[in-house]
Parts: sequence; C-alpha cells; structure tokens
Amino acid sequence: MAGKKDFKVSRKADEVTIFLNSTMENIDKADHETRIFLNENGLQPEAFSVCICLREGLVNAVTHGHKNDSSKIIRYSLKRTGRKLIMEIEDEGEGFEWKIVEKREPAFESDHGRGLAIIRKYFTRYEHNEKGNRIVLVKYLNKKEEPN
Repeated sequence: MAGKKDFKVSRKADEVTIFLNSTMENIDKADHETRIFLNENGLQPEAFSVCICLREGLVNAVTHGHKNDSSKIIRYSLKRTGRKLIMEIEDEGEGFEWKIVEKREPAFESDHGRGLAIIRKYFTRYEHNEKGNRIVLVKYLNKKEEPN
C-alpha cells in the first residue's frame, strides 16, 4: 500500500483516491472529500447513498480489518465511468469470511452487522476479493442501464 501518511488525496476529473490512516477522524475527512467530488461531478443527489456506504466500508476497515490500529492504511477510491460510480475500499487486514457473512440477514435489534444490507440497498452490485480485505461497489446512475 502507500507510505504511512495520515491522509493523502489524489484527484482527477472522474476519480478521487484517498490513502488514509485507519482512524474514525479520517473517515470524516474521506466523507468530506467524497462530497466535494460528487458536487464537482453534478452528483449531489447521490451524496447520501454514496456516503453511507463509504462510511460502512471504512468503519469496517478500521474496526474489523485493522482492529483500530491507526498505523495501518486504507485505500479508498470513487470513480465515475460514464453513468456508473465505482467505489473501492481496501485495507491491510487479514480479510474476513465474506461468503458466510453475505448470507446472514441482520437482526432488527442489532446495532451491527448491517453493512452489506445497506450496500445492497444503495448500490447495484458489489464484490469482495477472495481474501476479503477489498470490496468494489458499482452504482448505476441511470436505471435504464442497470443489468437485468
């Protein structure tokens, strides 16, 4: 991954990439940078859905992937490709058994375990790498372009 910098942002017209140390404060900064990117691309209506999924993914990386070790780095990117948004989050953790977790439905009264349900609600599709330390989310911005 990147060097041990606290928070580094790289911008292109169609993409923002952030390397951040694994802290809750940096999640707020990533949210802010994401909102700037969405505004610059005329995608303000997508801010809620994108940022709630960003927070779910980054909080999981900080708490589960890195076990709150602030020296570890998360790589986050959001890219616009035509009428799609592609979000990617990767941590330096050991990963998790996503095939098992993916099948679970969150308990109504639980205060955790709802991340994938939220992602399913707001993004068109997602996939993990085999190890379980990277997730890629795809959101179609035009319902007519969604795959069947």
